[in-house]
Amino acid sequence: MRCSPAIHCAILGLTIAILVGCQAKIQSTPVDRASYSIVHIFEDFALDSPGEAWSFRTPPLWRITKEGDRRYLEMAIQPERPMMAGVRRPQEYAIYSAYEFRSFALACYARVDNDPAIRGRDACIFFGRRDNTHLYYVHLSNYSDQWHNNIIRVDGETRASLLPVDARSRPAITDNQWHRIDVVRDVDEGTIRVWVDLDRDPDLPPIFEVTDRTYEWGFIGLGSFDDHVSFAQVAIEGQVRSPAVPPVIDPPPGRASPE
Repeated sequence: MRCSPAIHCAILGLTIAILVGCQAKIQSTPVDRASYSIVHIFEDFALDSPGEAWSFRTPPLWRITKEGDRRYLEMAIQPERPMMAGVRRPQEYAIYSAYEFRSFALACYARVDNDPAIRGRDACIFFGRRDNTHLYYVHLSNYSDQWHNNIIRVDGETRASLLPVDARSRPAITDNQWHRIDVVRDVDEGTIRVWVDLDRDPDLPPIFEVTDRTYEWGFIGLGSFDDHVSFAQVAIEGQVRSPAVPPVIDPPPGRASPE
């Protein structure tokens, strides 16, 4: 959404409060200001159904749910089916389709609702998404290896782990509780940093930190490989432009990819 000045200032305050301090602020050297705008988005899923800004691979799997005072976007039905053909990538997602983002700071709450004893349960944050097979995703899991609990770049027919072996961290989400996730990307510096539970300890170092400039612009999204997962209080502050075309979405299950 694009805000009036008064609302813009109010949301900026909320976003800064959620992002906690200077370590999560964007410090990019500006590109041509004519090529982008700055927006401050706060999505608390106040409506009974997702707004038009969200595009889903399989809309029937997703819904808005309320739990106490918290409203959130939930993948309500776990997708129990074979993975998509082609390069391995998360198969269920919600794309924020109103803008393409360059440098940004994102904060949200995520919860993996499946049994935490099952290895590899996950929540994913997408960014720099150009199409179905050109994107970055942050994989947050109860298990760490080359593909789990990592930052991954999908390069058409292949994918690459961006974290060196000696930089792989502790499992990020090992329970069924809400966890705050912060993702900060500075395209000019090339840095991508991710925090988990920064609200509990503002001095925490990033759980992931890499440098990569492959995809400068792209859509941001939320999702999972194949898990029952929920997202709440999504705040994004960043450089945006209007997309030339809507985001490319993988065909829903049961439909063949177009030739």
